[in-house]
Amino acid sequence: MIELYKTIFETWRFQVNSYWQRSSYFAAFETAAIAGCWHLVTGTPAHYKAGAFVSALGVLLTIVWLLNNHKTHKYVEYWWGALRKIEERLDLPLSTTDGKTQEKSDFAFVGRHPGSGQPPYSCLVQSVPVLFLMAWLALLCKCM
Repeated sequence: MIELYKTIFETWRFQVNSYWQRSSYFAAFETAAIAGCWHLVTGTPAHYKAGAFVSALGVLLTIVWLLNNHKTHKYVEYWWGALRKIEERLDLPLSTTDGKTQEKSDFAFVGRHPGSGQPPYSCLVQSVPVLFLMAWLALLCKCM
């Protein structure tokens, strides 16, 4: 059971790490694309059509980013729940620290990290692409 717990924990950790890596790539790419689009829409009126096209593509890319975040969040939640179930089934030994007996849940990762708090972590994570979406829409409006 401990080996299964370790495997599920590593799967959960991999999903979280790959999420952050993908988000970093999306943010870096979109930052560069917004800078390029800004150059187009603040240039001559002849560049406005190109700026509108790039802005529309940026909106689509950001929607893909939002959907990707949502799917990844659901996947991470699934593995978090699997960890919680295994922690409940494991009979973790009690130990003492400075002569004080600790509860079994002190050894369980999910037991020590119950959730995301307020505002929910998923809302904070989604706020980054929402900000990019607002920037793309502002650029698109500037072209019109």
